[in-house]
Amino acid sequence: MPVAVVSNNSAGAVTTYLTDHRLADYVSPVVGRAYADPARMKPNPEPILQAVRSLSEPPGRCVLVGDSLSDIEGARAAGVRVIGYANRPPKVRTFRAAGADLASVFRAPS
Repeated sequence: MPVAVVSNNSAGAVTTYLTDHRLADYVSPVVGRAYADPARMKPNPEPILQAVRSLSEPPGRCVLVGDSLSDIEGARAAGVRVIGYANRPPKVRTFRAAGADLASVFRAPS
């Protein structure tokens, strides 16, 4: 299954993280923020659509897993399915209200 990363952080920072954690071989493309145009950051759907085009899949066959409201809103605007990955229970309600197809709370292992 192809995997892309779309981040409001720089593509370089994300690529460094993936490389440091031996994950870079599993991810392509990495789409980061456009320095010259902050208006193109999520929730703008453009970076998500850029990843979708790189994967050569229609938006409806893609899923975004996001941890912020801008992820949920951007995914909805791009026409991709979206899973809200909440770090606090109140975010589940926020993500569902924003249109997440699924929202759940992350619980770190004990």
